[in-house]
Amino acid sequence: MKYLLSLSYDGTDYCGWVIQPKQPTIQGELEKALKRITKTSNFKVLGASKTDAGVHALDQKVLLTIEFVPNLAQFKSALNKSLPSDIRVIDIISVSESFDVRRVAQKTYHYLINDQIDDIFSQRFELRWNKQAIDIVKLQQIFNAFIGTHDFKLFSGLNELEKKTIKTVRQIDTINIFRNSNNRIVVEFKAKGFIRYQIRMIVGVALYAYQNKQLSIEIINQKLQGIGEKSPIVAIAKGLCLQKIKYS
Repeated sequence: MKYLLSLSYDGTDYCGWVIQPKQPTIQGELEKALKRITKTSNFKVLGASKTDAGVHALDQKVLLTIEFVPNLAQFKSALNKSLPSDIRVIDIISVSESFDVRRVAQKTYHYLINDQIDDIFSQRFELRWNKQAIDIVKLQQIFNAFIGTHDFKLFSGLNELEKKTIKTVRQIDTINIFRNSNNRIVVEFKAKGFIRYQIRMIVGVALYAYQNKQLSIEIINQKLQGIGEKSPIVAIAKGLCLQKIKYS
């Protein structure tokens, strides 16, 4: 039987989604909880998005394949009791045997920037901007360069071997900037998928270009054609959150 789990987590203390030897990961904690509940290792877990170390999620999707039919309400409750407090199962539904969790229509990520006063209750989830308040109209103009189809190989964490097997020409559907109810700047990215570090490198470069005229839109456009050097600027992970995964 196959079930689709919706997970929320604070990624601060984890080395990303993907299970790694001797490292705390979201997948690792979920599998440990499943083993404790089911008393077996005879199950399969597959995440829709491989969030990086320190990245958070409100709506990670996970396909669980098991050999029994659980009471979903009780199963969800048992999982949440067994999981660490910074990982929660929000929902569980039954899906067809043909369901492909990686066949995503669109992913939405938010990158949060605080250009106001320090807040100890939100600092785990945002980039602190210690300069003057950001003009979001000006910043939006820079981000607009990244919308559409481009070669993002200079805006990725892929090594040379991975670049031979992983497609770097990708389409970003939209990038929108707005202030939320707490006056934080939200940079919202929507696309079918993203390469490792892609969003964080785009944010880092955009913020650098915002305050340094030496990095012009023309230079960014060249980099988006694969011309030039790979950007060394990567925005910190804690500002990034997987907001939603949509299936067609």
